[in-house]
Formats: sequence, C-alpha cells, structure tokens
Amino acid sequence: MGLKLNLATKRFSGCLLGIALIALASGCATSSQGPRTLSRSEKIEGLMKIAAAAVTEGDTVSAIETLNQLKSLDDSLPREYYLYALAYLNKNELSLAEAAARKALSLDPAYSAAKNALGKILLDEGKLAESEKYLKESANDILYREAALSMTNLGILYFKKMDYKNSATWLNKAIRENGALTCVAQYYLGRILLEQNDSKQAYRNLQLASKGSCSSMSEIHLFMGQALIREKKYDQARAKFVEIQRLFPDSDAYDKASEFLRGIP
Repeated sequence: MGLKLNLATKRFSGCLLGIALIALASGCATSSQGPRTLSRSEKIEGLMKIAAAAVTEGDTVSAIETLNQLKSLDDSLPREYYLYALAYLNKNELSLAEAAARKALSLDPAYSAAKNALGKILLDEGKLAESEKYLKESANDILYREAALSMTNLGILYFKKMDYKNSATWLNKAIRENGALTCVAQYYLGRILLEQNDSKQAYRNLQLASKGSCSSMSEIHLFMGQALIREKKYDQARAKFVEIQRLFPDSDAYDKASEFLRGIP
C-alpha cells in the first residue's frame, strides 16, 4: 500500500513506462557506438522499476514474475521484498505478504514503507496489537513521504476497536496530510459521526469521500443514504438509493438499496 495508486490517471503513462523498461531490462542498450551489454546493477534497476510499475497497475502476475527474475540476480534488496508484499496483498495472499514484509524489515529495520505494509497486512489478518506497533512507527516517521497511509490505517484500526476518539484523531491527521487515501479517511470519519448520531456532519464527510478515487466504493453511497434517512430527508434518500441501483447493478449494494427503499416512509 505504499505506492500511490491512481489507476484512472496513471494507466496510460504506466504502460509507456513498462514498454521502455522492458527494453532496458532485456539485456542490451544502444549508443552511438552500437549495442552494449547492461551491467548487473542496470539490470537490477530496470527490473525493479518494471516490478514497481506492474504493482501500481495491479498486474500482480507480471509483478511477481519480474520480482522472481530480480531475486535470481540479488535476493538481499529490501524494496524487492516490499514489492513482493504489495503484490501478494493485491492477491489477498496474506501469509505470503506478511512473510515478504517481514523479510524487507529484517534487511532494513528502518524501512517505513515496509512497516506500513506489514501493519496493513496484520490489520487485515486481525492482529491489531502488532499492527498498531508498526503503523505508529511509520506514521510518526517525519521523513516518510506517505505517512498519511499509515495514519489512515491507524484510523481504521481504532475504528475496528470501536475507539472512535483515537480513530478520529488519526483520520484527521491523514486528511491534513492530504495523502492518496484522504477519501478513505473521510469515509471512516463519516462512519464515526453516524455512530455518534451526528448524521448531518456524517453526510458531509461521506459526500467528500464519494469523490475522486473512492467514487466506486458502494459502501460510501449506502451510508450517505442512511445519513439522509436519519435527517428525515426522505425524498433525497430515495433518490440516492435509486442512484445506487443505477451505479451498482447486479451487486449486494443494489439489494441493500432496495431494502432501504422499501423502508422509507
């Protein structure tokens, strides 16, 4: 989770990057004096870039295949195992992802991106106490450029523990950092506010969450509809649930929207 994933805007440029890097990693390069063989370090650098691009694009198979090539050249690179962890996490292979993240940290104990990745994996596995340790370390690293990811994950962790005060503290920190997952932080803040019966402010946070890279999260739209019901804005709620049915046909969200529609006065 340490890479910034914005597939809508990066897919085309990522493809161009991949094409260029495949040529680079194939073992030769051109110059005014003709082709030359790439050095070992150049091959490693090229493969690392290809693997990172594949992870960013969600092409997990290509990422793992490239990392396997990289591993045959050098199996002592922390970033290599960090990328393995992200690739396995994308495939929901949590035990493999955890092992890879731990390997990255054994090679570089100060690697905050790997700490965030391990914390996220442990969070998904329900190992909240150990997750909290790694996420706090990465969130408090002032040199970690994507600390907002760790802050958001901490907010989710405390939300799962129903510790809404600490959850809101970390989610607001993440929003102030304006990181890649700000919309996720806004979503969980909206959930907290709904739990606290502040449906008006909850709707505002959920509305912010529904924009940008989180717009396809059906859960956000469903909770927006629930907030409108609590505000007794029944016409708006009805319109929202009809919109959900249009946006998410043949899905659980469609069925849930139908249930809410039947219950609106």
